[in-house]
Amino acid sequence: MKYVRLHADKNGNTHIDDAVIKLDEADYRPPAPVLFVSHAYPSSGMQFIRLPSGWAADSVQVPKKQFLICLKGHLKVTASDGTTRSFGPGDSVFMEDVGSKGHRTRVKGAGECLAAVIPID
Repeated sequence: MKYVRLHADKNGNTHIDDAVIKLDEADYRPPAPVLFVSHAYPSSGMQFIRLPSGWAADSVQVPKKQFLICLKGHLKVTASDGTTRSFGPGDSVFMEDVGSKGHRTRVKGAGECLAAVIPID
């Protein structure tokens, strides 16, 4: 499964890269047919967020590693190295730039953005 990794280097600069989560065949929920599943990510909870049209932040610093899964609308994220990516419904971003210079985020377009945020322990 493809996702985007937002991470920091040893100098605190943030970068955006493509990444893959391996999915292995598993008898996950018998009697349902076999399917493909990733390893488990321990999490302390999940939240939904709504970012209204026009929302923007110049220095977002995540408090802990977390997945952001875009459900509705579009986000534009800019790493401190200048790399910019846009995300829409179904896109997953693993934000692991904890303790970094942060990243810029803004809602693209006229609509709001709804997302699920899942902190990773």
